[in-house]
Amino acid sequence: MRLFGVLAVLLTLAVPAQAYDQLAYYITTIGPEDLRNSRGVRLSDPAAVVQQDRANYHRFGIRHAGDEGDPVFGSRGMRAMIPGATRVFGAYPAEMSDLIRSGRPFRIGVFVCGTPGRVQNVFVLTPSIGDFSGCF
Repeated sequence: MRLFGVLAVLLTLAVPAQAYDQLAYYITTIGPEDLRNSRGVRLSDPAAVVQQDRANYHRFGIRHAGDEGDPVFGSRGMRAMIPGATRVFGAYPAEMSDLIRSGRPFRIGVFVCGTPGRVQNVFVLTPSIGDFSGCF
């Protein structure tokens, strides 16, 4: 029985826990071009808006005053990970939905966690929260 316990501990040590690192933090202005997809369809989902913002920034060169770059979403494949990974942080979801519906420009902070080549979480926050550390 003692051997089983030792083996269980060794197996646990042999499989490292998945750790995610901060890949990027940037602030961007969501403008009218970011609220429509490339076919002109109005977007209402925050993840789709963030994805379109990054496509506009990297692929189409559409940049608003205050847009910051990021080292993550330069490729279509990396941008494709945004919808499944996006979480609107804290009490901000209702506020962001209102801002998206208004059609007026607004600013957000985007905190990206993952490993090189793999986005795990995209947290959307108000810029006043600022950068924070710790991916989970």
